[in-house]
Amino acid sequence: MKILTWVKPTWNWMHIWNYFWAVKPIIDNSKWNTTFLMLADLHSLTSVHNSDILKNNKKRVLLEYFSFLWDNDDIIVFEQSKLERHTDITRILNSVTPYSLMLRAHAFKDSKNKNSDINMAVFNYPILMAADILNFDTDIVPVWKDQKQHIEFTRDIATNFNKIYNTDIFKLPEAKISTSLWIIPWTDGRKMSKSYDNFIGIFDDEKSMKKKIMTIVTDDTPLELPKNPDTCNVFALIKLFANKEKQAEIKAKYKAWNYGYGHAKLELLDLILEYFKEPRARYKAFENDYSLIEKKLTQWNKITQEIVLKKYEKIVKIVWL
Repeated sequence: MKILTWVKPTWNWMHIWNYFWAVKPIIDNSKWNTTFLMLADLHSLTSVHNSDILKNNKKRVLLEYFSFLWDNDDIIVFEQSKLERHTDITRILNSVTPYSLMLRAHAFKDSKNKNSDINMAVFNYPILMAADILNFDTDIVPVWKDQKQHIEFTRDIATNFNKIYNTDIFKLPEAKISTSLWIIPWTDGRKMSKSYDNFIGIFDDEKSMKKKIMTIVTDDTPLELPKNPDTCNVFALIKLFANKEKQAEIKAKYKAWNYGYGHAKLELLDLILEYFKEPRARYKAFENDYSLIEKKLTQWNKITQEIVLKKYEKIVKIVWL
């Protein structure tokens, strides 16, 4: 099966929640499927209107993702903006998309409530996304529950085109709804988020990691008394990185005497550094020689470009000939 997923370069720090929500599922799914990972730089234009910021965000995102995916040739990473004819296909899909459908889009409604002066890229966002998905004959699109509408719209748009032109050129994709690990507690016990400034960057230096970890909120149980790991934010994070044996070992320490939350936080730091040891080393290597990424990205851009051009040729024959 073919899977398509994407990352928008509207941010430039990968943290733990990003990894377990986005990166790890990509790696896991690629073992049995052909996976396309799109750097959605055209989508980012809805909010990023500074070329230097966008360029730096793209570079940082590629550094981070390639640090995890470098040895996995089952995952094809490509730049959305490098696909010739992609916007032409989007324009064709515009012509079969009802205005009323776009008015129902959650992203449009949310933006309208926050800002009356909305750009058309926000309004047309679902159509561009439909082109992203349909161009690759995508079978599965991993999304969260609140993103399911994007796939429903894609299916509606594809169905409209197929019906109008009496064809089956566009495959109807299925959404794979992801519900696990929706909330990973962090320093203040809330969901880890950049907007809360309670996250840790996976590629931050060790000193910064330690500083963040030491601010994780815990209760006021004295050092010398036993503690409950099942209600502790620190242990909730430890479980993400420790195997069963290590979890049992640390859990026993919680329930013993003279084991403080400070000790648990230091163990968490060690576990995180060990878990991400190889990606962090690759990140430094790619920082020193970014051409390694550029070379591989160029190859994959070429592969995806050929796919889209072939799709465009088929669409043109249906629409104009």
